[in-house]
Amino acid sequence: MELLEREIYKHYIEIIQGHSESRASRHSESCASCHSESRRDEESSAIQSQCFEDRHPQRVSFADLIDRYDAFCFDGYGTLYNRGDFVYPGAREMFAALRKAGKQLRLITNAASDVDCVLARDAAKRGFDFSEEETVSSGSLLKDLVADLRSGVSRNGPALRLREVYYIGRETGKNVLADCGITAVSPDAYPEEPVVAISSAKDTPETYARAVEILRRPGAILLVLNSDAWAPKIDGSREPVSGALSERLRRDSMCEANGGKGCSTFYLGKPFPAIWEKVRVSLPSSLFGGRPPRVIMIGDTLGTDVLGARVAGFDSALLVGRNQPASELAEDEAFLGIQPDYYIG
Repeated sequence: MELLEREIYKHYIEIIQGHSESRASRHSESCASCHSESRRDEESSAIQSQCFEDRHPQRVSFADLIDRYDAFCFDGYGTLYNRGDFVYPGAREMFAALRKAGKQLRLITNAASDVDCVLARDAAKRGFDFSEEETVSSGSLLKDLVADLRSGVSRNGPALRLREVYYIGRETGKNVLADCGITAVSPDAYPEEPVVAISSAKDTPETYARAVEILRRPGAILLVLNSDAWAPKIDGSREPVSGALSERLRRDSMCEANGGKGCSTFYLGKPFPAIWEKVRVSLPSSLFGGRPPRVIMIGDTLGTDVLGARVAGFDSALLVGRNQPASELAEDEAFLGIQPDYYIG
């Protein structure tokens, strides 16, 4: 991993640990997402030890896993498919075998490029017939977070109107905002409240500068609709994406005017708890004869898919060599304190 990438995922671990401690001490308080406050390194130790302790990942094929689990959760980009109509070799055949075996299947994606029904249709065009009900995206969590922000639940400050945001991302990502009653202002404008939303790394020097200016204002909020830091390309290379852009903005928002604290940041999607709550609700024990299901998450990223599965209490399988360079695997696992149950590839 790149150094910034490691730092981002370590920061996620610290946020999750802090969120868990907060929930333990304040049972009556609920939160739609995790608020990124600065945490001490030792606060992440419990999550890290849980992820790393006594784990000896096995190398397996997809076929080895079919009979071991009732439900299979898949990442999308980098796991099943990539840009355009590109599908990874063997992915369609594996998916068809799971359907034939009667397994419960879920698409768990940090893509916030459109609403879930569109993401499901796009996956079906590639040969993966996830229904809208089987699709859980980071963008689908925005509605609950917006409701909390409008009521004042999710921040230490007044409730927001949250009718406008400064948005950086794909044009179709505006559909996610619109579904919550939010308008993206034009790139040369300012929203009525200092709120910036990021769904992909589509910034220019001008939009980046405008976003930083907004985020340095008192009470500013950064909404990270896609928490992925890096993503694989079809040619095997990797590139920084929305999570990396958001981290740069978060750091650059720290200034004298806000006491060096910067903006309040809210993250949606993997690895944070809210997305896994939604997944669990979609897999009730009634689908499995009244018993808890055996669930596995299959993905290409240590800091989102594998960490997220551990947060959810699911097993995990990591596709090595896509978004996780094989030559850096052991070092990255040691740095983050994260290991999957299985390696594929």
